[in-house]
Amino acid sequence: MDREEITQLCERQVLGSAARLFGTSKDRLGKFEDYEGCANLVYHYESQGQPRILRLSYRPDRSVELIRAELHFVEYLAAGGVRVSRPVPSVNGNLVEVIPTAGMNFIAVSFVKGRGMRVPDNGYRYREGVPMQEYFQNWGQVLGQMHRLAKTYQPPSEAMKRPEWHQWEYYSGFPYGERLPIIHKKYDQLITELHALPQDADSYGLIHNDFNDGNFTVDYDNGDITVFDFDDSCYFWFMYDIACAWESGVGKVWSRPLAERQDFMNRYMEHIMTGYTRENTLSEAWQARLPLFLRLIQMQELMHFAQYLDEPDEKIQAGLRYKIHCIENDIPYLGFFDSIFSPKRPFKL
Repeated sequence: MDREEITQLCERQVLGSAARLFGTSKDRLGKFEDYEGCANLVYHYESQGQPRILRLSYRPDRSVELIRAELHFVEYLAAGGVRVSRPVPSVNGNLVEVIPTAGMNFIAVSFVKGRGMRVPDNGYRYREGVPMQEYFQNWGQVLGQMHRLAKTYQPPSEAMKRPEWHQWEYYSGFPYGERLPIIHKKYDQLITELHALPQDADSYGLIHNDFNDGNFTVDYDNGDITVFDFDDSCYFWFMYDIACAWESGVGKVWSRPLAERQDFMNRYMEHIMTGYTRENTLSEAWQARLPLFLRLIQMQELMHFAQYLDEPDEKIQAGLRYKIHCIENDIPYLGFFDSIFSPKRPFKL
């Protein structure tokens, strides 16, 4: 079944039961809009005077054991002082509820919604009268706090443990090798480079793995950040989360001239790392590997959009041609700091 069919099945046969299990009703749920690559069905509701989130997982790579491991890590971070969206128990006292339907399992989990809102949902406007550098430094500080705690985290058992990075399906190989052989070769070389990296405790551990500003809320009264969406968490290098932060800065200066883009990104990452080093240290040698992890993020982006190689939409094809050209020709940062990129005509080769 495709996502639309699964959504319909869920809303017909699952959603009412899931709502009751977490102390609400189907008609009191509001659905969050789906986004590209979304792996779950997510709803919002209120219970006991709190705004809450109901998440329904259905994919086979989101097993009950992996979700329990995710929640264990979230609770560990909360105990260590990180503001996270904590899970709440069902009426049965369970953090995880399984609802079998039509030969598949829907796994229901509920979380307390973080205070405030995501900055992107507020048009990237931050707290009135407060410079954005506070936002960037707080972002880095929370990231450093999570990495510091990850160094001492122990899963409850081998059976309830988040995966190593290479166990995720999207690291198992490049699925469009016959059509994009040069990309395929570069993908294999990149994965080989990653496997050769040291995995010491100061650089490698359980990370968020999708730490962009779409996955935390900000309390506009004081700037506090609450992190959510740990369902991609895995054992990986800390630099990957930092590369995700870098990638999140691109859209803030997408339309600016090259010199302004470079200046902003330099200052932006200085603020991120200023906050980060309040909580954790990462050697200069590891920070110098940022381009390597950005190559990985950009390869992952191409892998996702390559499913549309036969899509007739010219805008999609222009974006694909541009990404393919940059990766095949080793143009770093997908051309963001190169003369190939034009703010007025992005993706135009």
